[in-house]
Amino acid sequence: MRLRGLGYEVAGIAKDGNEAIEKARDLRPDLILMDIRLGDGIDGIEAAHRIRTQYDIPVVYVSAYADRELLDRARATQPAGFINKPFTTKDLLTTINLALHKQEEARQAEQVQAEGGKDNEAIITADRDARVTFVNRNAEQLTGWNRDNILGQPLANVLMTLYELSAADAGAQIRKVITTNTEQPVLQDEPQSGDLLKPLSDARGGCFGVALRISERAVRASLASLAQASNALRFVFDQLPMAVVLVDKQLKLLYINQLAERILRSHPGIELTRGQLRATGEEDQQQLAAVVQRASVRGGRQAPDEVTSELCTVRSSEDERCVILVATPVPTDGAVSVALLVFESPGYRPVSGQVLHQIYGLTRAEVTLVQALASGHSLEDAAHVIGIAVNTARTHLKHIFIKTGSKRQSELIHQVETGPASLPLRLEEPR
Repeated sequence: MRLRGLGYEVAGIAKDGNEAIEKARDLRPDLILMDIRLGDGIDGIEAAHRIRTQYDIPVVYVSAYADRELLDRARATQPAGFINKPFTTKDLLTTINLALHKQEEARQAEQVQAEGGKDNEAIITADRDARVTFVNRNAEQLTGWNRDNILGQPLANVLMTLYELSAADAGAQIRKVITTNTEQPVLQDEPQSGDLLKPLSDARGGCFGVALRISERAVRASLASLAQASNALRFVFDQLPMAVVLVDKQLKLLYINQLAERILRSHPGIELTRGQLRATGEEDQQQLAAVVQRASVRGGRQAPDEVTSELCTVRSSEDERCVILVATPVPTDGAVSVALLVFESPGYRPVSGQVLHQIYGLTRAEVTLVQALASGHSLEDAAHVIGIAVNTARTHLKHIFIKTGSKRQSELIHQVETGPASLPLRLEEPR
């Protein structure tokens, strides 16, 4: 009654072990609930062993007995689960769902091996939600991808990367395979390429997922296309008047453009050593590492349109120069890298007053204050340098915020240093 109430079909009930084996042979159920103690004849453990060996039907043991010898014998038969008496309906539902899920995974692995193992094919599978569930070793070797990075990712992303399909076309192909339960060539205009999307079927013939069979030809073409795109992006970033560095959360260098390399290699306060970015001063290094770590953490929990950035200043012990780094998290392949925009401030280098006046409409007094702030002075020091009262400087700063659309001093400096083409960063409050 409980099973039927949960929506399961009860195929049959057996009064002893021998009858259980006969009914398993005739009915071929998806799952068997087996009591360990069955009275006369063989017990439930022996019956389960024979059923698993002959018909490969998963068995969940139900018993109020839990002595060590019985448990050891039961575990040796590789059961799909245990339910201890007395049990609740929730216990029943949870154990059955887990058992059926494990059995489906085993069938999927066997089907993939049968389809792709003989010819050493590269296979990636996904569930009915089109999320990657399995990547065989051949697919890893052929694509160079790590399975841990793509498990759980949309299969459509794989199709878009390997075959340059649009998101709509990739999604449509996967849905067609799942809904029609028929295989489809990935490249409709090149069916002879050998790249296929094949349905994965359960014991009843229903589709529970899809397998992608990848040819070496497709991967070679994709890698060539990616290499071309990567070289083009490198060229573009090298022409930008903005220094860009990409690091992981341990400050390992992933990418650096030419301008950033020139700035960092010429500045005594920061260095690139063995592919690692490092500030030469101990306090600066601790600050840089902390800023990058915080950016990495934010990137893992913030939505792409909510990502915020944080400023870090590294000063030279030899002169007045400093390097300002703006750390922004960049999610990549399931991990989070950190982009560092690098700005050099060599002593007092005024931002062009003419540019500030033409772009933002600042007055001469406001331009002078912005130039002093951009050189690294605090508001109080800037007021002293240009010879005005601190309250007057605060009034000027309020007007500057209104004209430039900035909300904080750090945001203002970033904006005037990088100009109207600056990246739309949301800056964290200074720490």
